[in-house]
Amino acid sequence: MQTLHDQLKIGEIVSQNYRAAGLFRKYDIDFCCGGGISIAEACKRKNINSGKLLAELEQELEGNQATAENYNQWSIPLLITYIEETHHKYVRAKTDELLAFASKVAWRHGDSHPENVEIFNTLSAMVPELMEHLESEERRVFPLISEVYEQTRDDGSVSPELALSLKSEFTAMENEHESAGDAMKKIRELSHQFTPPEGACTTYRVLYEGLEDFERDLHKHVHLENNILFVKAIHLLP
Repeated sequence: MQTLHDQLKIGEIVSQNYRAAGLFRKYDIDFCCGGGISIAEACKRKNINSGKLLAELEQELEGNQATAENYNQWSIPLLITYIEETHHKYVRAKTDELLAFASKVAWRHGDSHPENVEIFNTLSAMVPELMEHLESEERRVFPLISEVYEQTRDDGSVSPELALSLKSEFTAMENEHESAGDAMKKIRELSHQFTPPEGACTTYRVLYEGLEDFERDLHKHVHLENNILFVKAIHLLP
């Protein structure tokens, strides 16, 4: 990995070594949708000492160097397969479960903890949009990326029409990623950083644990697309 300095972009660092994501998450620094800003800018926004963050980051990356997953070295077909088989399947498997738990908690505890009603409403609005987003990626965006990949392998040329279409899709997908990220950020704030009240019932605790896991998966999911897959595809375009 290149020498660390505060002008490196957050997304680029995580692209080189996903272990950095844990440290950025600790400081509530967005490495997926907001990964286009530098360490210096991110620290300024969060009122964090950039030197301290860089020192912690260097220690984290050196300590985990042998076991780090370098997704940036994966091929485009492998990335697409991994995203679909790991993250898309996870989203489809977990959303109904989370909605059921959120509905139950809102109904049973909404009077004393009204934030759970808003959590349920926010999740209910996000899930259909997320399902549609996954369909769009699998039916349009990923096939377009694969087409570009195959064309460049054959003769190195991509038609201007195909390039324009793919760039337009990336803009739409990134906007939808940001919308989902904003919804989960709102849920995090409403749930007091996914912290149930003292004496919360099992369903209450399971819901908050599930929401935190879902946010963590979403961050990685969006990072793999915005900062790695889409960037790789863009580099193939004229």
